[in-house]
Amino acid sequence: MHSKDITVNFGDKILSDFIPQTSIENEKYIPLILPNKKPVIKNIEETLLNALENPIGKQKTLSKLIKENYKGGTVSIIVDDHDRPNIHTRLLYPILLEKLISHYKIPSGKIKAVISTGTHRPSTKEEMEKIFGKETFPNVNYVMHKCLEDNVEVGIVEGQLIKINGTAFNSDIVILLTDIENHYFAGVAGGPKALCPGICDMPTIRYEHLKAFGEYGFAENVDLGIICNNPVYDTKTKIVKTIVDSMRKHKREVYTITSIIDTEGDLVYLKGGEIFESHREATEILKDVWTVKIKERADIVISGAAHWGINLYQMGKATHCAYHAVKKGGMVLNVAPCNNGWGNEEFKNLMKMGIDEINKNNDKSKGIKNALSIIINNVKNDYKIGKQKPIDLLQILDFVGWGNLHLIQDGIPETDYNLLPFLFWGNINQPVIERLKTWIEKYLNNKTVIVTDNPNYLIRQG
Repeated sequence: MHSKDITVNFGDKILSDFIPQTSIENEKYIPLILPNKKPVIKNIEETLLNALENPIGKQKTLSKLIKENYKGGTVSIIVDDHDRPNIHTRLLYPILLEKLISHYKIPSGKIKAVISTGTHRPSTKEEMEKIFGKETFPNVNYVMHKCLEDNVEVGIVEGQLIKINGTAFNSDIVILLTDIENHYFAGVAGGPKALCPGICDMPTIRYEHLKAFGEYGFAENVDLGIICNNPVYDTKTKIVKTIVDSMRKHKREVYTITSIIDTEGDLVYLKGGEIFESHREATEILKDVWTVKIKERADIVISGAAHWGINLYQMGKATHCAYHAVKKGGMVLNVAPCNNGWGNEEFKNLMKMGIDEINKNNDKSKGIKNALSIIINNVKNDYKIGKQKPIDLLQILDFVGWGNLHLIQDGIPETDYNLLPFLFWGNINQPVIERLKTWIEKYLNNKTVIVTDNPNYLIRQG
């Protein structure tokens, strides 16, 4: 292996040739053992139609659902927002739209895309072009979900009133166009996540997200790739079942399309059917597609964020990915442009509270634990979306130790550096590859190193 073959993404740049060749030759570089590649789906149109007409689980075919439930109203297609890569959306949406019109005879004016923003801000026009593709976007009739307005009641779960997007709920048919990927607290995204948190109102999302927390951090089984006994997923299941049951009472139906995009950006899985059964089947396949092995944890992990490097909030997924590859007391370097800054004000405000508590203590380890305790109490008493991120970050900081989280970025102003537990490396006016190489010169020495460039990797030792 040559250093030029080891790469990490920084926005639209691909950085390479930064690991010294001597580290590779002396076996200090620990390579990721990627899974065997599954066959790429070539005939996407045929496979998609098959997914619509040969459902997984107890689900009628889309043809039958349309025959029995379509009354001339809206057919909604739930799609991801700008915070996701949307490779699957660009591949599948144009074909699905064409099939609904030509094969299923749905008038084009009755088909709406509902952008599942959850609690995120609305997507911009430029971001919408990236979601659908520039050629397709002009033909998209869409509704932007807003978690604070235009939502309707669908039922109650454990005393919590559940509301979802009114356009989707009032549609004759709702199609979830999802891909699945590992998620740092939901376990596995896609499938039911398109409904909750995707198109739920703020109180519903807050209720579901609060299930992530235990006494001193994330609760048991709240982690990447885990849905079994994951309290977030269990609560999501109850909420989504309530949504689906409520729609059926009104003679409306939900059909799920589930896809997997592999580590190289290729479509390798595409099926449809009942929302939970199709998600469970795909989750098992996902393990074979996205589980990456390492022979041992490393002293240093350099972690790129790929698409998620757009802001600090989303970049946290890369920090969490590195957490599974670094030794206790080791060092993590995140490499992400963060051009959109923090990405969430609640994250910023609560992070300041945590750093203030840490700075009160000469014993930083004790300060981190105190900060975690204070922040968890704050979150439980006044949860807002974004407050989960400081808990995840401080848990990782507790594992590696104060001073061992570093960041090369462009979008966070120097005035905010003291609000975060990162060492911000280099001058943003320097080319990023120069910053990365000078960091390597200072810290690598004779240490072992792992480079990971996708936060969706489920890294396991063995």
